[in-house]
Amino acid sequence: MKTILVTTSLVLASFPQCAAYAQDANPSPAPNPILQERLRNAQVTEQKLPNGAVLTNVKFSGSLQPNVDLDCVPISEVSGQFNPPALIYAAKKCIQKEQYPKAWALLTTANGFAYYDLKRLADRSTQGARTVLTMNAFADLSDAQRERASKISKEIQADPAQVQAYCAELTRIGPPTYEPQWAILHGIGVFQEPRNGPYLTNVDSKALWEEVLKNCCTPQKS
Repeated sequence: MKTILVTTSLVLASFPQCAAYAQDANPSPAPNPILQERLRNAQVTEQKLPNGAVLTNVKFSGSLQPNVDLDCVPISEVSGQFNPPALIYAAKKCIQKEQYPKAWALLTTANGFAYYDLKRLADRSTQGARTVLTMNAFADLSDAQRERASKISKEIQADPAQVQAYCAELTRIGPPTYEPQWAILHGIGVFQEPRNGPYLTNVDSKALWEEVLKNCCTPQKS
């Protein structure tokens, strides 16, 4: 038995939210040019399961990719040119080096940038990009590393002084200045309107960034 699943990094069955796009899309006899383009440049691998089923994993070229290779850098060295994959993989390096406060700042920034990116994109099939990216990046961390990172993150988030210091840096950085190809190339062209190319035209980018700042700059109870 052979099962073919189209994903951008992991088996689609692992992410129920991905299935919603197929359910919501109206059947159409016309081919999807975006999906056809993605498939032409895709990396295809197969995995045979113990029950004999074969899962075909399709990874779209450029999807969820960092636009720069960062080390475990402090937040003072971050700019709006670094996309979420770059920041998340840098955060992973910090966790591996047990530099958890740096990891928290990088990951918080990555999440804020990803929220800003995805809210502006018209392709509904991009909306799971941050979840898939994070799961891929942290898949090989140990349970102890995850638990330690989570514990320290909650402590930092509950400390108004540390959150305020971070907020000053995020305000300095400002909104992303890159094109969010990491997310655009994750999608398969399930567009909503009104839009101009990949972007929704009814989104107030300034207000959206203010929302990011509010969310990231508000201490959370542990």
